[in-house]
Amino acid sequence: MSQHQAYISVDSVIVDYCQESEQSYIHKLRKLFDLAFRGMDNLGIDFFYQIQTFKLPINANLTVTLPPNCLNIVKVGVLNDRGEIISIPSNSKLTTYADLLPDRIAKTQDNTVFNWDISCNGGWYYNYWANGTYSNLYGLPSGAPFIGSYKYDSVNGLIVLDEWFQFPYLMVECLVSPTQGEDYYLPIQFREALIAWIAWMDIRSVPSSRRGNLGDKRDRRAEFYRQRDLAIRQYTPFRVEDAYEESLEQTRMAVKG
Repeated sequence: MSQHQAYISVDSVIVDYCQESEQSYIHKLRKLFDLAFRGMDNLGIDFFYQIQTFKLPINANLTVTLPPNCLNIVKVGVLNDRGEIISIPSNSKLTTYADLLPDRIAKTQDNTVFNWDISCNGGWYYNYWANGTYSNLYGLPSGAPFIGSYKYDSVNGLIVLDEWFQFPYLMVECLVSPTQGEDYYLPIQFREALIAWIAWMDIRSVPSSRRGNLGDKRDRRAEFYRQRDLAIRQYTPFRVEDAYEESLEQTRMAVKG
């Protein structure tokens, strides 16, 4: 069993299932690998996929084309002089209209409407207006220029930038689709739930006359949901702060009593 601290590899989960079901790991690997990662989606632990960082060029229409294996974005920004990614804020007001067209900017700007959202000083935007107050971006000191903002177009696999973004590149951290043969880990609490998922999916679409009757499929489905609920309860991390607050609350209740 391959284990990394409190995590277990997806490959070892597939091996466990093959041993339990007395099936060939070699012949079933491709199918079971795909089933395992569909199970991670269902369990809500797809954030344990691998995260890759890309330095991407800016298109002429101020969009960025994401790699085809990008499932979701984690962080967007530019680099500072220490090799750190300085995040830029997501802007829900930006439109993805015409983001596939070269004249996107001309089609999405109306110069008759003034932008009241950001304070201006000498042509540079220093502070960001949010929740009724001005605040510095990224924890930088006052006077740091406003870099820009973005919106993620997941349908077209693009990032849309506003007109204030002046850099020739964009750093993007992406959650990428899994590749067979690479190591992926999940919390050990989810091992039995993922095995139960694979066991259910392995026969769900197979005709009952070949392998597994309706009752077996129903039982495997029920076992998966039981193991999933158990894993979620077990995975809830222990927080010292929560225990401390609970202890204080119990003390207060005892004093009142």
